[in-house]
Amino acid sequence: MRRVFTVLATLVACSASPAALAGVEYRVEVEAPEELAAPLRQGLGLVRWREDTDVTPEQLRGLADEAVREARALAAAEGYFSAEARVEIDESSSPWRVIVRLVPGERTLVAEVELRVVGPAADDAEARGRIAALAKDWSLPRGQPFRQEDWEAAKRGAARGLASWRYAAARVASSEARIDPVAREARLSIVLDSGPPYRFGPLVVLGARRYEPALVENMSPVRPGEDYDREQLIVYQRRLAETGYFASARAEIDAQAPDPAAAPLRVAVVEAPSKQFEAGISYNTDVRARLQLRYSDHDLAESAWRMRSALSLDNQIREVQLDFDSPPRDQGRFNNWFGRASDKDIQNELARTFSLGVAHNFGTDVAPSAAILSWTLEEQQAGSAPADTRYAVYLGYRRTFRRTDEVIAPRSGYFGSIDVGGAPDALASQDFLRLVLEGSMFFPAGRKGDLALRARAGRVLSDERTGIPTPFLFRTGGDQTVRGYAFESLGVREGDAIVGGRRLFVASAEYTHWLGESWGVAAFIDAGNAWDTGQPFEAAIGYGLGARLRTPIGPARLDVAYGKETDEYRLHVSIGYVFR
Repeated sequence: MRRVFTVLATLVACSASPAALAGVEYRVEVEAPEELAAPLRQGLGLVRWREDTDVTPEQLRGLADEAVREARALAAAEGYFSAEARVEIDESSSPWRVIVRLVPGERTLVAEVELRVVGPAADDAEARGRIAALAKDWSLPRGQPFRQEDWEAAKRGAARGLASWRYAAARVASSEARIDPVAREARLSIVLDSGPPYRFGPLVVLGARRYEPALVENMSPVRPGEDYDREQLIVYQRRLAETGYFASARAEIDAQAPDPAAAPLRVAVVEAPSKQFEAGISYNTDVRARLQLRYSDHDLAESAWRMRSALSLDNQIREVQLDFDSPPRDQGRFNNWFGRASDKDIQNELARTFSLGVAHNFGTDVAPSAAILSWTLEEQQAGSAPADTRYAVYLGYRRTFRRTDEVIAPRSGYFGSIDVGGAPDALASQDFLRLVLEGSMFFPAGRKGDLALRARAGRVLSDERTGIPTPFLFRTGGDQTVRGYAFESLGVREGDAIVGGRRLFVASAEYTHWLGESWGVAAFIDAGNAWDTGQPFEAAIGYGLGARLRTPIGPARLDVAYGKETDEYRLHVSIGYVFR
């Protein structure tokens, strides 16, 4: 405010002189390192006032003096506490040249960080690991340049981290940045007050009109008396949104509750239109252009049953799907009755497949577990070989595991699943047992790097491959598996076609370096193949570079990959963390 008053006082005083009423035109030139020059060009009062044709020479000089102070303040906010600034006015040119020169000097670096926690969390044995993680993940560590913006962000991040579990009201109690401009060192200290431990109390549903509040309550992953956990609420919100019942959902504990041991959980929902129609054209490098039509009714006959239908058409796959989902019951349990019909022409294998079944889904995680019963009928033809009719009544079980720091774009943690099932001899053209293991692990590599490791292994136990419907066999290759190879081009060669095998193994390692908040570059290597029992495993290897963009539904990826076995480069486009 003092600087604003200085400029205003100068303008008012100068306007009192008749000789000072003549306005001048001027342009501003900034000479400084680009990281400082850009904000100076946008934020200086000199720049904001240059369009005013009534600025007098006296007022301009007042703005120039203020610009010196503004430049030094901006440099200090960026960690340059010994910056030298000056402003020159060249009146010989037309318009006048106003030159702002800023020599920042050497930057101040963080020399010491002290982070302390006070309150009940300080004596909580279960919280010690989380408090240690706060110090480890502190975003402005020793050796980093001190910037005011980074300092504020680091404090907010630490308080948010402490408040993510049990201590919902955690806050910054005090903080101090001691700057030594001579030694160019910053010594930081921050004290976090945990506040009392919070536990979930009664669930309060707000905004439900068409649907009963019990529908929202049944999707909750938490129960009264459990420790507050923000990650569980994020999962809850995502599950509610994915039901299709709601356009948005927000779950928050009442941090102002008089009794933190039973703080109400407030869930505010906005109901979506019950009937929705979608049409779109998409493109990916696996199947190229795709036409998609979808129609859904999330309140079928006003019963809260959900009906979903979809038609997908591309140059390799033509598919129709129909699903009926029962309303969620306690612990998120619901039944999914489904029908599928597809006509696929992939790698010279033709497969016309029809499936009916039911899946009992349970669990309140992002990806629930399920028990599945299905009947599949298929006509398959590999190349010029005679067509083969196959069928199977399949009983399966899927179990998922997840522990990650974020739901959409994790940087640390793991995700895994187990699929096991089979078809008996009396109910299948070829009896078989099937097991698939899948896992992903995420590791932060510094402040701007992410490392992701993924693997998938599958095995089908049967006397022979012939007679097993293709959805239960394995092929790989493409955008989300082994990059550098065509979509599902890795499998068992049968004549002039590639067909599914009874064994699968795929592994991938990928490092992403983020250049900004949303953009990054990645290097990756994929290896794997699908093969049949009795054959040797020969891994197909692909590696390359790619661009990454963070989006609300996961990272968008544009990859250029080299397939070692084919000696070809391929372009791959995909989005999200799907691994097959």
